[in-house]
Amino acid sequence: MDTWFGIGAILVGLASCFYGYPLFRIFLILSGLIYGYGLGHAWIPASHPGFSLVIALAAAVIMAVLAYPLWSIGVIIVGVVLGFTIMVSLGLALNLSQTVLILLGVGGGVAVGLLFYQVRDLFVMLTTAFNGAALVVLGLGWHFPVLAFGGGRANLPNLVIMVVLGAFGFAVQYGMFKERRTYSN
Repeated sequence: MDTWFGIGAILVGLASCFYGYPLFRIFLILSGLIYGYGLGHAWIPASHPGFSLVIALAAAVIMAVLAYPLWSIGVIIVGVVLGFTIMVSLGLALNLSQTVLILLGVGGGVAVGLLFYQVRDLFVMLTTAFNGAALVVLGLGWHFPVLAFGGGRANLPNLVIMVVLGAFGFAVQYGMFKERRTYSN
């Protein structure tokens, strides 16, 4: 079962990395299934693969139910958190007062949140490319122990593969789908 799981993670990862934009919501479900199975496998003893699969299916269903209506809100939340963090970090580096830090953070959060909302299509390309790269590394880790995530730690080969593959996947998707506005409407 683990061999098939690794192969499935690699195949879904490659498809998501290079063609994730038009099938974004399907890849949300498939990623939930793969990550859920990995989580179930980590928590449940190897002697119970069926229970791992039940946990994976439950995670996929929960993710699918939440992902369809809430993914656009999630994009905004990510933008708000990123903008707030960047502006507060800048304010801390400049040794500004706490009131100015809060105002700066809120302003940055609103600005970047709105920006992310406006570029949702680009955000979908980025997330599917890098999520696909992570799935490929996860699948490879099932076959090559040097790439396995051990104890929650990533290693340098994992990081290099994910960054290079994710960037290449994003470039391919952007080249194919830059004119589409599937998720902005």
